[in-house]
Amino acid sequence: MKHFLNIIAVGLIGTLLTAFSFSGPSAEDYFESGKQKFNTKDYSGAIADFTVAIKQKPDFAIVYFKRGSAFYLTMDFDKAVDDFNIYLSYKPEDENGYYNRAMCWKNINEPLKAIEDLDKVTAIDPYYTLAIMKRGNLFYELGKYDSALKDFSWYVTVKPESEKGYYNRANTYKRLGRPKESIVDYNKVLELKPGWEEAYLNRGSLYADMGMYDEAIKDFSTAIQLKPDDADAWFNRGVAYNNTEDHAMACKDWREAAKYNHKEAIAYLLKYCK
Repeated sequence: MKHFLNIIAVGLIGTLLTAFSFSGPSAEDYFESGKQKFNTKDYSGAIADFTVAIKQKPDFAIVYFKRGSAFYLTMDFDKAVDDFNIYLSYKPEDENGYYNRAMCWKNINEPLKAIEDLDKVTAIDPYYTLAIMKRGNLFYELGKYDSALKDFSWYVTVKPESEKGYYNRANTYKRLGRPKESIVDYNKVLELKPGWEEAYLNRGSLYADMGMYDEAIKDFSTAIQLKPDDADAWFNRGVAYNNTEDHAMACKDWREAAKYNHKEAIAYLLKYCK
């Protein structure tokens, strides 16, 4: 009898081992495999594994998030949105889901939907600084400068060492016709990042608009040193020289700008430098 029971036990163990060996990888196994491929930037392979995981376990919420991220990185934004929609139906309080979907909306030219999702991000996490910055950029691109200013001002309050925050706010002040405040922010940008050529160019333009031509020439000259092929810097310095009655230097700068096919410089050469 004892021998017979041992045979039964061995048979049962063998049956269980056989069943396990033929069951194949689980949804969790495919998820882990997909994550490894994702981390090595094999996004197509990751998507394939995540898809199998979802087929085996349709309510596996985090897999939709990861597959949506992989779709985003392969620029398949519509499919990414679909996955983030499903993920958020399971996890409606996850700010990262809304942020990722917002970036998809941005890339498929749906800025208002992107802003709506970024609003949800900040409602969940008011200190999600990247969402604030992105929303400010979207407001700026839409010409909603007051809203952009609010976001950039909050951003630099929380991250006072961010030259990008001050640069964006300076540009916004410029659009709002507030040159003095814009210059203050460009000053801060250049304090934090002295080699930012665009900041010199933009500040120089403000100085020129305010009739401060010596300051403008100085900034345009620095911009040219940092980026010698910037046709706008050459052209703008030429205009500033022209406004100080230094026509020879103006024509010289416009000739440099014209080398880069700057249309206004070419027109000015024909008009003023005969």
